[in-house]
Amino acid sequence: MKITRIFIYFITLILLNSCSLNKAIKHLKEGETDQENYSVTFPFEIKNGFIIVPVEIENKNYNFLLDTGSPTLVSKELAKSLNLKAIDSAKAGDVYNDKLQNKYTRLEKVKIGTIDFTGTTALINDFNSVSVWSSLNIHGFIGANLMQHAIWDIDFKRKQITITDNESKLNLPEDIIENKLFIGVAGVPAIACKVNEKKVWNFTVDLGYNGGIVVPFSEFKKQTENGEILDFKKSDTKGVIGIYGEQNTTRESYIGIIDEIEFGNSTLENEKVYSEQYLEKRFGSDFFKDYRIILNWNSKKIKLIKNKQSTTS
Repeated sequence: MKITRIFIYFITLILLNSCSLNKAIKHLKEGETDQENYSVTFPFEIKNGFIIVPVEIENKNYNFLLDTGSPTLVSKELAKSLNLKAIDSAKAGDVYNDKLQNKYTRLEKVKIGTIDFTGTTALINDFNSVSVWSSLNIHGFIGANLMQHAIWDIDFKRKQITITDNESKLNLPEDIIENKLFIGVAGVPAIACKVNEKKVWNFTVDLGYNGGIVVPFSEFKKQTENGEILDFKKSDTKGVIGIYGEQNTTRESYIGIIDEIEFGNSTLENEKVYSEQYLEKRFGSDFFKDYRIILNWNSKKIKLIKNKQSTTS
């Protein structure tokens, strides 16, 4: 049995030596906002489960995909039209660990809403290599290394985003789900959760993945064998697409129901999860679409507010 195709964009920097590692980490920490004491709200679209945000660069409007699971990216075409110069290059690997050399550049100013993000490092990528990206009509990705310089309030129900530099400007209820964020290279956030009381570290908070909760394959198999997960279905899948294209191999996968996932100060019950060989653990937008999400890189917190009525994308 083959499951419905899942499109995923996941990129990690595979750096060759300590010199390139230090250089890349330095560049990916760079950036800031021109404004202070700000709060601005703007709409977004959802296409195929991905968040598409309007941005302005050099007085022209573009569509970027919002992706907390990767660095900022620009298409080769956009880089050429903006005459962006490469700073350096690094190897980057996708979900299958395929590696290619990627040049990276600096975006002097990206306007999102009315806020100017300056000095952001962006990888230059060939979006034509994967059909889903060209079909979305996007010009780049807003990655975690840009997002980390503001607080992001993403409301799936209203399809609007608020960015601010002060969380007190957000109207948040007292009863809120929250968890600690662990910040990795390029500002990519991750969380720890307990799956049926078993601690699992480093679930990527990945809005660039349009699936739901991905549980580690080894942990899922162990819990099925121990009788801790009883409601599950095994499949063979050939659906995940990496940044360099699709692989024609089938992989063992599972869809199941987890009785309890401890998410910070709250317990999520009867959650549908997915598990596949070699696919890293993460929480994707299909899970988060039932919530209003607040991501705060300064306080290292993720906060969730459950929608009274979930939306479909």
